[in-house]
Amino acid sequence: MTETTILDFKLSNSFDEYRNHMSAPEQQAMFQEMGVQVFYMGACKDDPKRATVIFQGPEGVLYTIFTNPETKPIVEASGHIYDGTSITRWVS
Repeated sequence: MTETTILDFKLSNSFDEYRNHMSAPEQQAMFQEMGVQVFYMGACKDDPKRATVIFQGPEGVLYTIFTNPETKPIVEASGHIYDGTSITRWVS
């Protein structure tokens, strides 16, 4: 089953720095290996230190990454503040 995962979170860096990290070839290769696509990345208009990303991929893959404390250093390397991330999951 395909799952769409929407993340809303705070940033420790600028949105441009976050977007550059997420767009890097090695990051894109990792997403491709996991079968994940990024559909949208955006900064909050009212809070430049807040972002939303919409991913789509196999059910449970992204949820596991963003809820597993062992992956926290990998997630935070992008500037994504792990704690306080809001995750919503949609299946089709």
